[in-house]
Amino acid sequence: MKKLLSAPSQLIVRQAQHLTGQAILAVNPPDAAWRDAVPVAGSWHLHAGWAKPWLQAQQSAHHFGATPPQGSFDSALLWLPKEKKLTDYLLVALTSVLPKDAPVWLVGENRSGIKSIHKQISAPYGGVTKVANGHHSTLLATQLLTPTTAFQSSAYRVDSELSQPGLTPLKLASYPGVFAFPAIDAGSQMLLEHLPVFTQGAVLDFACGHGVLGAWLQRQSPDLDVSYLDVSAMALAACRDTLNENSLTGTLIAEDALVKTLPKYDIIVSHPPFHTGQATDYSIGQQFLRDAKTHLNRNGELWLVANRFLPWPELIEASFGHCHRIAQDNKFAVYHAKRRGN
Repeated sequence: MKKLLSAPSQLIVRQAQHLTGQAILAVNPPDAAWRDAVPVAGSWHLHAGWAKPWLQAQQSAHHFGATPPQGSFDSALLWLPKEKKLTDYLLVALTSVLPKDAPVWLVGENRSGIKSIHKQISAPYGGVTKVANGHHSTLLATQLLTPTTAFQSSAYRVDSELSQPGLTPLKLASYPGVFAFPAIDAGSQMLLEHLPVFTQGAVLDFACGHGVLGAWLQRQSPDLDVSYLDVSAMALAACRDTLNENSLTGTLIAEDALVKTLPKYDIIVSHPPFHTGQATDYSIGQQFLRDAKTHLNRNGELWLVANRFLPWPELIEASFGHCHRIAQDNKFAVYHAKRRGN
């Protein structure tokens, strides 16, 4: 079993006796095989892939979303995210669902910043103490001294604008934990500069983040049918707000891959990720490029931007039979491929 667990989760199993709550809310756990070791009453997930084994239990106490679930919890166990602003967001959100004096444990790999997290935690939480370390991870404990009655995620939203030729500026909404928070990254900006104007068809913005690629295309051609896919609950919340701010509509999809149940599209645009948490993870991009062709209609087009060091051109060519490098600079490259034949 331990081989299936992340290092922090292995530490939880070994130190389960220290988690004394009777109704623990697990926050952002990357795996599930540890949960019988402690009294888990519910879970809150920000990662759609990590959420699946929990949500398959079909219990209302397990929740995927940008805001915490409502329930009867007397403590929380938080897997530390890599972004400090997202840690702040989660800790403040937990004050609205936990009672006074609730214990809150934090666990994470040592390289995640957990060794310095005590500098970040302040009122309404108490002091931070180390419970244990091992497996290159650390388990800490604090206590919620003063609960709050409500949590407003909108207080953490950051808005920006992006100039779009021939149109009013594109309005973008973002939240902590969203890629390139709080605005737009240089790679996506480069892709936008080279995307053609598509007048019709079904578009998928894969790994959409706050929705900048799909929203840009949709504003150019309102007849496009655009879907937005991301693994992150924070990204999908931001994308929803971006669409609302620009009076656009679209389909939001919470997935970590191009699953078989998705339809076919005429255009797929993406700046695919190559990280999962702290770790470099090429599997997401690799699987995406292997599956993209099967999710395109005949003559459907793939447009993506990626760091130049990534081996994506070879994978695109292996799948599509060709790969056109449209543009590049010293960091990024824009690639294009088309599904030919049936």
